[in-house]
This record gives sequence, C-alpha cells and structure tokens, in this order.
Amino acid sequence: MKQQNELEKIMFHPTGSDLKPYEWMMRPTRQREWIDDKGIFLWLAFFFSEIGAGLYFVSLFYEYRAGIVLGWLITLILGGLIHVLYLGNPLRAWRMIMKPKTSELSRGIWIIGVFAALGFLQIITSGGFNMVFNCIMGILCLLIISHGFATMNVIRALPAWSSTMVLPLSLISGIWVGSQLLQMMFVLGGSSALASGMEVWSEAFFLIYLLCILLYVWGTFHANEIGKTSIDVQLNGELSKIFYAGVGGLGLVLPAVLTLIMWGGDTHGFLIFLRLVFVLAGDLAIRYTIMKSAVYKPLI
Repeated sequence: MKQQNELEKIMFHPTGSDLKPYEWMMRPTRQREWIDDKGIFLWLAFFFSEIGAGLYFVSLFYEYRAGIVLGWLITLILGGLIHVLYLGNPLRAWRMIMKPKTSELSRGIWIIGVFAALGFLQIITSGGFNMVFNCIMGILCLLIISHGFATMNVIRALPAWSSTMVLPLSLISGIWVGSQLLQMMFVLGGSSALASGMEVWSEAFFLIYLLCILLYVWGTFHANEIGKTSIDVQLNGELSKIFYAGVGGLGLVLPAVLTLIMWGGDTHGFLIFLRLVFVLAGDLAIRYTIMKSAVYKPLI
C-alpha cells in the first residue's frame, strides 16, 4: 500500500509536475526499489556481506583464524540479518532458493549457505587450513563479494549497473576493505610485523581500487546516453556532494594521503585505524551513488 501511494504521488503530483503514465516509456526514470525506503537495507546487506567475505578471503593467505571467524560472522550475521529485513514476508521469500538456474539472487543464497557450512567446519577444525579447503573457501568468498553487484549487473535496462566494470570494481572493493580490516586486526593483536608487511599489498589494492572507480565512471559515461545521465547525476546532480565528499574525499584522497605517509611499510596503528574508517565510509558512498543514480532506459 505504501509503495502504491508513493507511485501515485509520482504519477499524479498535486503541483502538476507528475510523471504521466506513458512518460516512463519515453524518458529516463530512476530506479527506486533497491535504494529508497526498505531498499536501503539491500545497500547495507551487500556491503556487510562483501566486506566480511573480503576479510575471510585475505585471512586465508595468512591462515589467520581470528580473521576468518570475524569475516564469517560479519557475512552471515550482519549481512544475513539485514538481507532478511529487506526480503519482507519470510513465508514467501523462501521461494527464491528454488530457482538457482535462472536467478542470480537464488544462486547467491545457495552460495552463502555453502559458505556458512564449510566456513563453520574450517573454523572448528584444527587442520582446516589446507590447500584444497583454502581454495574452495577462497572461491566462495569471491562469489559472495561479487554477488551484490552481479545481481545488479544482470539488469540490462540500467546501464549504471550493467557496466562491464561493475564486477571488477565489486571484487577489488571487497578485497581492499577486507585487507584494511585484517591489517587493523594485526595492529590490535600486537602483530606489528604482519601489519607492516601487509602495507605493500594495501598500496597495490588501493591503486587498483582507484583505477576501477575511474574506469567505471569513464566507461559508463561513454557507454550510452542513459549511462551518461547516471554519471551526470553523480558528478553534477543531486548525488554530487556524496560523490565528491564521500567517494572522492573520504574514499580516495584521505586514504591516498595516509598510504603515502606509510609508503614502504613504515606503518602506525593510529594511521591504519584512520584509513580504515575513511575506507569504510568511502566504500559505502560509492555503493550508494551507483545504486541511487541508476536510471532505466526508455522503451521508446
């Protein structure tokens, strides 16, 4: 009923600025289901699931049990519970798992279920870190990291989501944020040598992350007129403040300054903490702007 009322306000606005019933076929129309109202839960659910899986993935290389435990919990508890808040009626939502062949969302639920079971087994097993198990869990982590944007990527009517750079950006985003969480855990655990050793990887991940954002903006802008409209909303429209302050300032400029200060492995715990805070805020901002700026192609 609430969604129906919102639609009526858009189509029959009292000021006369309403969207006529046929105009959505003739001009770009912003998507609202996945970011407005309850849709905000989907933005947060994808974020927590992906950074949790990213932390788990990076922790596998160090065989760091605390990292995989925290990554497992973030993915399933924070990401999973927020997903439930978005799904609505649980008596009907379970039907999504019945279509893994045709639904990206259904495949994602199955992948998260397998990740939950095998991750728990790896956590409780003393010999859980072996080549085969690590490879399986690593693949599952990458699939979960890309799941959110992969679900969005199949919607061809939204060029801001169907861009070829969406999936690479989601993968490097999850790994980049996950590596920052792990580096902070090393600092808190007193493993300063490991934290310093990770800095070279932090520098590499950050540069790749920056490159992916630039390629996404450039590629989407030049893909077609509808993609250009979405990027224009991010850079010059209602989302420009979030983009420049959140993505540009918090997500890129400040982490770049801190990375340059610690260049070569001369790390400091407080600077690593600050960079983590900025990275989390910036990553939330880039996900929000991508989801919020997407507009449908007109049918005519």
